[in-house]
Amino acid sequence: MSGKRSPLISVIVPAYNEEKYLAFCLKSLISQDFPSSRYEIIVVDNASTDGTVQIAKGFPVRLIREPRQSVVLARQAGYKASLGQIIVSADADTIYPSRWLSLIEDSFLRRPGIVGISGWIYFTGTPAWFNYLIALNQKINLILSRLTGRFPLVFAANFAFRRSAMEQIGGYPVHLPELGDQQYLLSKILTLGPVIIRPEIFCHTSSRRHRGKLGKIIIHNGWYRLLGYTVNRIAHRQIIGPAPSTR
Repeated sequence: MSGKRSPLISVIVPAYNEEKYLAFCLKSLISQDFPSSRYEIIVVDNASTDGTVQIAKGFPVRLIREPRQSVVLARQAGYKASLGQIIVSADADTIYPSRWLSLIEDSFLRRPGIVGISGWIYFTGTPAWFNYLIALNQKINLILSRLTGRFPLVFAANFAFRRSAMEQIGGYPVHLPELGDQQYLLSKILTLGPVIIRPEIFCHTSSRRHRGKLGKIIIHNGWYRLLGYTVNRIAHRQIIGPAPSTR
């Protein structure tokens, strides 16, 4: 989706066996009220074995391949291939409102000193208690941001930052397969300048990672995410691998 000039925004969509969701995501991204010449969509096929590639080929996107299965590696490949000055992190199982990119651009124009923007995320098909918990976490995030200029939580499905910031931190941390594209990236970018939160920049994502037995959810978030992220970050290399993919 680029014209003669390089696009302003690059939207990176990693995709591993996303034939169930990808078309809905891409339809929402090509339906933005933002000039098509000013943004590109990069779909990163992350070793899919289903119809993901065929679906992506049916849309006006740039399709690249990362054969090593890891969402962080896929995001890094997308970032390296991108042309935009603003990198927007998206997810293949997520639907974006038509004003999403316009609001992201507006944020950078209004606050030229910021290096990143975090939006809100809504899960579909999750129980009410879970939705209240996520809403509370995001509200606390917003309050902390306004009081201290810092906050701990970000979702890779809805995160935008300047290319210059990524260049300064050296790109994605490929040794952190869990939360490397979220909490680690946020902590690094915050050292370079302000990151703001705008609740009106929101999206709707699937609840597949939060379905199933409680024990499975606890193992996913406790062992692979919290412990794995901590151990790998301290060791500066991958010791605990990513959680099994949920489809």
